[in-house]
Parts: sequence; C-alpha cells; structure tokens
Amino acid sequence: MTSEDPRIEQFKQMAEADPNNELGHFSLGKAYLEANQFDNAIPALSRALEINPKLSKAYQCVGQAHDSNGNRAQAIEVLTKGVSIADAQGDRMPRDAMIKMLNDWGAPIPALSAATETRTGGASDANETAGFSCCRCNRPSGKMDKAPFKGDLGVKIFEHVCANCWQEWIPMGTKVINELGLVLSTPAGQAGYDQYMIEFLQLEDR
Repeated sequence: MTSEDPRIEQFKQMAEADPNNELGHFSLGKAYLEANQFDNAIPALSRALEINPKLSKAYQCVGQAHDSNGNRAQAIEVLTKGVSIADAQGDRMPRDAMIKMLNDWGAPIPALSAATETRTGGASDANETAGFSCCRCNRPSGKMDKAPFKGDLGVKIFEHVCANCWQEWIPMGTKVINELGLVLSTPAGQAGYDQYMIEFLQLEDR
C-alpha cells in the first residue's frame, strides 16, 4: 500500500471535507497504519481522539503507530490512558489488546475499575434494558425496538447500538456515500459502506 492507495485518498477526502468527522480521521489513520506510514497515521488518529476522546480503538492504533515508529515511551503513555478509558466504558476487546501490549513491554497496567457495575449501579433509568450497553456511547438505555434492517449486521447493530447513535450514523452514512461516491447497488460499494458503518458505530470488536 502506498500513499497513492485509493483507500487513503478516499479517507483523506472525507477528513478534508469535514475536519470534525471522527470517522474520516480514524479511517484515514488506520489506513496509514496498515500502510506502515506511521508519521501520517499518528496525527490522523490523534485528530480522531480530539473529536471523540472515548474512541478506545484509536488509542490502540496510536500506540501501535508510536511503537512501530520507534517511540515506545510515547506508545506506553497513550496505551496506559487508553486502557483506563476503555475499561471505564466496558470496551473489553481494545482494553485487553492494549493490556497485552503493555504486558509484552513490561510496562505497568493501570488499575482496572468495575466498569459494568459502575454503569448499571444506582438508580436505574426507566428506559434501561437489562444487559444492554451501547458500544459507541456506553449508555445502558435507548435500545432500539427492532433491528434497523435484516441480516446479521442488522442484528448486531440492534444488540449493541442505541437508537441515538444509530440516528447519528444516518446523516454520516449519507456523507460517506456522497463524499466517496459509493454505489450501493454494487457489492464493493455496499461492502465499503458497511465497513464505514461498523467503524463509526465501534462494532469492529463485537
């Protein structure tokens, strides 16, 4: 993958068209990371974290980029913060991946909290659903009445994403289609759209 890779160019277009588009910056940073372009990956992923400081997966990617770029001390600093944020939100998969990296490097692991108890303890919301927590905003309420569309992905969204976050995706999905020129009637266009949706809703590890 080179700097001329079409995916990188597409994500650059998204990020430049909307500087506050966390999906654009996050996807661009991931594409740079996969291309081993670490100097470019770090600022793109860091911008995504400026927009959404709770984006657990971005901390994992920034840490990987810093370490691959020869700056393990910075990687440890980022991952340590990322572990605490992911743990507080109950994002177990990115949290455990970051803990493994810290363990492999002999770095200390921050104290972990009882995230699930913290989210569900105390007075319950009338709209709270037992066992549900939105994977994007971490709220235990607002579960959709039914899957937004048929198929396995629709079921996954229903199980892990609240109605508010789904409504946030709809205009973002329109931006993705327009800015990237996706044709949903083609398998490639639909697959691309689904991937951006998964990343925006933080369903990658679900």
